[in-house]
Amino acid sequence: MCTSFQMHSRDGGLMFARTMDWRAFEASPMNLPRGYQWQSVYNGQTIENTYAVLGVGARKARPHVDLSDGVNEFGLAAQKLTFSNHSEYADEAVSGKIQLAGFELVLWILGNCRSVADLREKISNVQLMTDLFSTYKFGRNDLHFSATDPTGMMVNIEPRGGQLVIIDNPVGVVTNAPKFEREVEKLATYMDIKPLTSLSVNSSNPNRISSGNFSGKPVFPGGFTPTSRFMRAAIFKERAIFPADEQENVIETWHILDGVTVPKSEGRSDTYTIYRSAVAVDSRTLYFQRYDDLGVSTFQFPEKIG
Repeated sequence: MCTSFQMHSRDGGLMFARTMDWRAFEASPMNLPRGYQWQSVYNGQTIENTYAVLGVGARKARPHVDLSDGVNEFGLAAQKLTFSNHSEYADEAVSGKIQLAGFELVLWILGNCRSVADLREKISNVQLMTDLFSTYKFGRNDLHFSATDPTGMMVNIEPRGGQLVIIDNPVGVVTNAPKFEREVEKLATYMDIKPLTSLSVNSSNPNRISSGNFSGKPVFPGGFTPTSRFMRAAIFKERAIFPADEQENVIETWHILDGVTVPKSEGRSDTYTIYRSAVAVDSRTLYFQRYDDLGVSTFQFPEKIG
């Protein structure tokens, strides 16, 4: 499960939001300082993060912090999402590369990359591994990833054929479906999409990707499938106001999150939206709300992050 999207504001700010849809686990906001050290569960290699990170994760479920999403001191933000059993990890380690479990990638990205451009350059140095030959059996983690930065560029990162492939995402929405390109094709059923040839196809409002013509188009789908949530998030963004600033953007972002939040259910499954979070990449602010909390909490980098 999980739904991720970015939301721009008129003052040039950018919010990167997500629902964390999974079985219950203890997730909480956390600050990780520069120089934070951890050991890869694949081979015990010690990794020292270069940059400070503010994010959401679990401290007890794994041998080290399991970071699900967050932002670093340069405004690079990243998230992990489930990937509908389509992750293709490597069995054999390649000498000279960093071997990680899937759940460790966000921790590595935010601790060691300054921007999406930096991520593009460094990602080839990383392998996501199965636990076939690992020193710690971490099981199967079917994940893919999304990232953005203050430039507004958003990318998906998918494990394909044992390699990490970066896909540009001008729509600014991602869920769990294995074929992002196919989701974009389906979106054309519900809105008149312009050619997605640049970061923003509508310079006056980068949250919008259509011509504005919805005449004759069907109503967007309900339900909680990845495709349904993808369509709703994209269309809610399309029809929303253009927020003036960060404060207004948080409000609009949370209303869009309401439309893709998965409630608890006795009959559907045991997964639900454990929490919703968003980071303002310019101010490096984290907004966080647990399922059973009606309030949204705010967290920022401490004055001294070193």
